Amino acid sequence: MTPLQASVEEIPVLANRARCAVSTDVLTRPSPARPYVVRAGAPNMYPGAVFRSDSSPVQIRCLAVGLKPEDSAEQAAAGNGGAQAAQDGNNPTALLAGCFERARPVLRALVAGVEAGDSLVVATDRKGFPVAQRVLRRPRDLPRALVIGRHNRCALSIPNDNRVSLRHVLLTAWPSSGDSGPTRFRGYDLGGRAGVLLADGKRVPGFSFQSHGLISLGRTVVFVVPGSEEGVSLLDGTESEAFENLTGLNPNGKGVRLAAGAAAEPGVAHIGGDEPREFGGYRGLDMDARPQPRGVLRLRSTKPAGRGEEVRELDLDSRQLQRGLLIGRYSDRCSLAGHGRNLSRVHALVSEESARSLLVYDLASTNGVRPSGMTEGPSHAVVRLTEDSPVMLGHFELAWVPNRGVKLH
Repeated sequence: MTPLQASVEEIPVLANRARCAVSTDVLTRPSPARPYVVRAGAPNMYPGAVFRSDSSPVQIRCLAVGLKPEDSAEQAAAGNGGAQAAQDGNNPTALLAGCFERARPVLRALVAGVEAGDSLVVATDRKGFPVAQRVLRRPRDLPRALVIGRHNRCALSIPNDNRVSLRHVLLTAWPSSGDSGPTRFRGYDLGGRAGVLLADGKRVPGFSFQSHGLISLGRTVVFVVPGSEEGVSLLDGTESEAFENLTGLNPNGKGVRLAAGAAAEPGVAHIGGDEPREFGGYRGLDMDARPQPRGVLRLRSTKPAGRGEEVRELDLDSRQLQRGLLIGRYSDRCSLAGHGRNLSRVHALVSEESARSLLVYDLASTNGVRPSGMTEGPSHAVVRLTEDSPVMLGHFELAWVPNRGVKLH
């Protein structure tokens, strides 16, 4: 509960709450001319309760009254911090910098125990309190993948932020060209209502950054920091210096943002000018290139129910694959939708890897994503899809017939 102002003998309690999380030992009265301030504590007060404060002989009685705007924490902060709070409210970077300031000691302690080459992903609330964490191992042949959302099957589950969707963001980590190079990260907004925001408050459909960065979704902030000494040194210095190291921006929003957002729907921007590789590896995207045909995706149930074999097909182009193509039961969110309870509402995301291969990511589905022929066993976070190697989504087979003579930009 946020601090509430009260008269000497009556403490207002939110009328729509059965209990109010305060107790007598946290009642303070700054001066006889000022009212008591009720702060968070033991859940012993509720409308109608009567007790005596330890700091005053006056008997205190709780009244069930509505909370007025002037009683809010924001208004109570007026004076020394009120003006600054209002100013920060118009500056999303300053709010994120404040969150980072409170989270930095925990981030430093956690990242010190992560092996070099691996990355630490930590989700915090807006006050900088960690709510979830995950270590991403150094990617090798295939990228690592992390689904962030409210669903308990997400690799980074954030159950207490109702502005975060069940499956909100897919974060992928790509190997560098050398064994010791920095990991590259690319992320996809999976259609969450609150969207994905970068450090300057810009909402983007996709993003990428190298080695480290942060994103904001709902009331949650996600930090990505490299492991071991590299991460510790990144977080060293003053609060402002460490925040600028992480994001490229100072708390006032000045600087050059390190994370790149989508230049325009529907592509995903990138950092660096990597040369295309025939098979595997991080590849930069050319936002100015015209969409090119990429063949056909075919979704087929291997266990049809009653009406015979059902096959769904979708003509692909490079633009769809750049932004990430969703497959599942939800036809309003998924470009390729199938019927059957074995397929999750939003089951998988397909993106382009090379002229000869696509990547299929499991989006915390119930029945998983597996290589061809495997309908049982643990799900794979990411599977390579080629013309000769279909991918199983539960008992649905996903096949790809590519176009011939495709040139990647």
